[in-house]
Amino acid sequence: MLGFEKDFRGENTTGNVLGINYFDKWFDNLVIESKNYVLRDNQLIAEIYNNDGKGRAYGFECSLKTIFENDFSSQLAYTYSRSSRWNPRQSETVFQYDQTHNVNWILAQDIKSGSWKNWRWSTRYRHVTGNPTTPVIGASFDADNDVYLPKRGVIYSERLKDFSQLDLRLDKKWILQTEVWTAYLDVQNVLNQKNSETVRYAYDYSAKEDITGLPVLLALGMKGEF
Repeated sequence: MLGFEKDFRGENTTGNVLGINYFDKWFDNLVIESKNYVLRDNQLIAEIYNNDGKGRAYGFECSLKTIFENDFSSQLAYTYSRSSRWNPRQSETVFQYDQTHNVNWILAQDIKSGSWKNWRWSTRYRHVTGNPTTPVIGASFDADNDVYLPKRGVIYSERLKDFSQLDLRLDKKWILQTEVWTAYLDVQNVLNQKNSETVRYAYDYSAKEDITGLPVLLALGMKGEF
């Protein structure tokens, strides 16, 4: 990993902090399925798994943190990454959980005076490239077992729809002599985005639909510090 950071604030309490990081990681001895046979105790048995898998993950991240007046802050981060895997039986393919683009933007403000003293509000927006998926390009009918068998396309050649979500959070803190209490309201997926988590096919693979994640989710909580 190679990183760089520049603080443009100087002697001020407000301003920008820029960070840039590059990462590159190589993998070996990854566990993969095997169709080989090995000799153990003078018997030829199926290997089932071995450690012949290899991989690589690389990319860069840029972040910009800005601190304004009145304890208001903004933090924007963008990550580009590429992750792949390969083995002796299979050429290089994108990794199952590869996410090419990842954007996070956080806004927050701590209110330290006035009628809203000890309140804090924050919001986060995320946008991420959808995970790779292997498409089904056809199917054949197995009359003996009365089922349709899928014919799959190029491995991980398609992707699920991009993930997008906006969250909001509100905190109220009570500072006492020997303890601190904080109540919070957390609202996830404010825009009720229908983010795809997987794909479900019809019994004969003639049609498909996205299986989406949670809708708007509210959480209330209380935390005590002693």
